[in-house]
This record gives sequence, C-alpha cells and structure tokens, in this order.
Amino acid sequence: MVYAEFYGKGKLYLEGFDPITRQFILNENTPFIITESYSKIRTNIMAAINDSPYKSVVITSQCRDEGKTTTAINIALMFSRLDMRVLLIDADMRRSGVHDMLRLKNHFGLSTVLTGETDIYSGISIDVRKNFHVMPAGPGVASPSDLLAGAATERLVRMLYDYYDFIVIDSPPLCIANDSLLFGGYTGGTALVLRENKTTHAELQAALSTISLSKARFIGVIKTYCSVKYDKSSDYKSSIEENADLPGDREGERAYDDND
Repeated sequence: MVYAEFYGKGKLYLEGFDPITRQFILNENTPFIITESYSKIRTNIMAAINDSPYKSVVITSQCRDEGKTTTAINIALMFSRLDMRVLLIDADMRRSGVHDMLRLKNHFGLSTVLTGETDIYSGISIDVRKNFHVMPAGPGVASPSDLLAGAATERLVRMLYDYYDFIVIDSPPLCIANDSLLFGGYTGGTALVLRENKTTHAELQAALSTISLSKARFIGVIKTYCSVKYDKSSDYKSSIEENADLPGDREGERAYDDND
C-alpha cells in the first residue's frame, strides 16, 4: 500500500484516507496509484492460487501495525470489483479490527457461528458494498486457537465456498499466534504483510520459517507503507514493487528496505 501525499494550503492531504476510521479503505476517491497497487496484488494472488481448488487467501504478518487488516479489506474489495461474490472473514479474535474499520456491529460473527450460538446468516454482514460481504470476528472467546483448530472451522469455510467466489481471511500476526496456519489445509494460500522500514530481516525470516513448518501454502509477500517513485520518462507514478524478492541471509536487525 502506498501513501499518496498531496500538499495544498499549507496542509498535508492523504487522499483515500478516512477521517473517521483513520485508515485507507479503497473508495471512489482513492488515487489511481493506490488502486493500481492493489490491482497488481490481486493479479499476483490470482496467478499464485490458479492451480488450487480453494479460491481464497489468508492474510497475516509477523508483527502488529504492519497494515495487515487494511490490506485484507482492500484485497477483498478489489476482488469484489471483478463482479465476484466475496467474503471477508475476520479471524483475528484477539485484536479484531475489521468491524471498526468498516463501521459494522460485532455482536455476532465468526466466534458465535463456531460456538453454535448463531447460524451462519446471522454472523455475516451482507452487502457492505456491492458483492462484498463480511463476517466479523464476533465477541471474544477464551481460547481462539482452540476454537479455530476445531473441525467446525474447516466445515464452515468449506461450506462457504459454495456461496462465495472468493474468500479473504484476516488472521493474527504470527508473533501473537499461529492461527493463520490452521487454515492451510483448505485455503488457496497465505500471504505475508510486511511494513517497509519497520519489519526486520530477522522478523521476516522467522515468519517464513514458521509458515514453512505448517501445511500453509506460502504465496508471497505484500509490502505496505511503500515509498513512491516518479518515472519522468513515462510521466507515471508507480509504487515500489509490492511483492518484493525475498532477502537473503543478512545480519543485524535492520528494517527491510529496498535500498539494501
């Protein structure tokens, strides 16, 4: 994701920025550079899971505050623009944020569906936007990992494939819990979000090592809070590549940066 900065009347304007949720959620006023970045991510995800029977992606990160939930929401929105019926599931039960960012109620959701307190229909907010439905995390539970690891979670997701063309699952950071890896056996793949100039090489390698030990299919890295470069020859602005090549072994706790 790219911050699009505009200056005018002595103030900094961030177009696409929602002053209420204080997050970048794609909308009709989002600058082309940001929309195009997510379009590239969508294309890469589609290519990465093309041979998978499961049309879904799990979004995770190694640490907090790397833009994971914002990225998950915007990826789901981009798929819904293809006239696909899309469901976003908030599986981050420890620190759920999807409902706040989309201004939805969280009385019912994934937790109440899995515990049998409500049916599936009560746990889904339909038509949040065209073709875009959301299953919030729901009220907190004592042991999220135990709940997600149960057979009910797999049955739920497999059943939802019959109703949706694509599913995006927002899961907790790996440094908090390995919940995202629980979906590996019945999802298309797992994408790792990292934040430019924040995520360290050691943190990235720890995340990749954790994912490699699971059944999750790793499909790539999505870099957020990217720098912006200007191509004078083509008169186009473009973001630094979202799906950066994975770094080799490097020493120290330096933040992941394209200038290395």
